[in-house]
Amino acid sequence: MTPEEYCRNKAAPAGSNLYYSTLYHDAQTRRILHALFAFHHELNEVVCESSDPGAARVTLYWWFEEIGRLFSGEARHPVTRELSRFENAGFLSQQELLGCIAATAQFLDTPESGPYPAWLARHDAASGYIWKAAGQACGCSDPDTLAALASAGSCHGAFELLHHVRHFAGLGLNVLPSDLLANHNLDLETVIRPDAGVTTSGFFTDLFDRLHGDMQTSLTALREKHAGAPLFSITLLKILDALCREYRTARQPITHSRISLTPIRKLWIAWRAARNPE
Repeated sequence: MTPEEYCRNKAAPAGSNLYYSTLYHDAQTRRILHALFAFHHELNEVVCESSDPGAARVTLYWWFEEIGRLFSGEARHPVTRELSRFENAGFLSQQELLGCIAATAQFLDTPESGPYPAWLARHDAASGYIWKAAGQACGCSDPDTLAALASAGSCHGAFELLHHVRHFAGLGLNVLPSDLLANHNLDLETVIRPDAGVTTSGFFTDLFDRLHGDMQTSLTALREKHAGAPLFSITLLKILDALCREYRTARQPITHSRISLTPIRKLWIAWRAARNPE
């Protein structure tokens, strides 16, 4: 398997959200986007799938070293070997890639997320950076557009983290907004109970309302830029928007199930976004 194929299979396998979000980009841009998001997927898998925090930290330290090798022409991993094709491009920053790893490691080192604004901000240097770099790879240079992309990326990262609440709880970590839990008189143990659907419905409705509002703010900011906003960002935000609404009305909370839009629905969203990004 080539590095290009590895990144495509890791970040955008057929039918995935990113697959449809990058579908109408040209082949070279898709390749860059797949490499950037594959890097983010690799880091997320370390913290979201490892049952041993110590082993996860060792793996993340290896990634610190691998970024050094990337910028010295000695990349080993398929993702960094693919990124090495673009290491001289303006959208790749060694310092920010290292910051992305450090931000991901914080999920293993912080027992509590803090209130909602801090909970969302935890993703700024991780998924927020990936979205900003992806925008630069698509030709964006406007500071306001890049800021909107970073905010959208933070929302995306926060949304995806919700699927792994129970995993982090098993490590003694709470990755839910502490203020919203307190507002609904809930604790983490109650939220992750298999029969907690009715008990936690108000909490998740509140959380998805806030997250949905932040996604809409980012989407509005990007739409105002018209051609300046990369197509993947508009499409992926619209898919996430639809998913937020699905989860908001679902009986089973996101901590216990994963809802996916049908391929036809995602293709329809992507096609409409490509025809009319505004």
